[in-house]
Amino acid sequence: MLLKLGRLGFIDAFLRIIKSGYTNLKSVVRVASSTPGLFDVVRGVRQGGVVTTFHLVYVNDLLNDLEASKNGAKLMTVKTGNPTFADDIALLALSPSTCRKW
Repeated sequence: MLLKLGRLGFIDAFLRIIKSGYTNLKSVVRVASSTPGLFDVVRGVRQGGVVTTFHLVYVNDLLNDLEASKNGAKLMTVKTGNPTFADDIALLALSPSTCRKW
């Protein structure tokens, strides 16, 4: 993600601030009332953080490739090739035979 932000022209000071928010990041999963312990977070975008929209920077190349592929379904005049919401992407097609293998 930091490399992609750098390629987009973000300055080094900003990148250092973002990197510091991901350095030595730990998380915990609560099951009922039990919390078994912390674990290291080694990849992904922080959930609920101020910079949660950075996942779009991370997946932007994929979204551009999907758009350029012209794959997907069309509903009336609306092309629905790769609708996204938050960090979810749906891939749509009218039938299995219209899907191309990646």
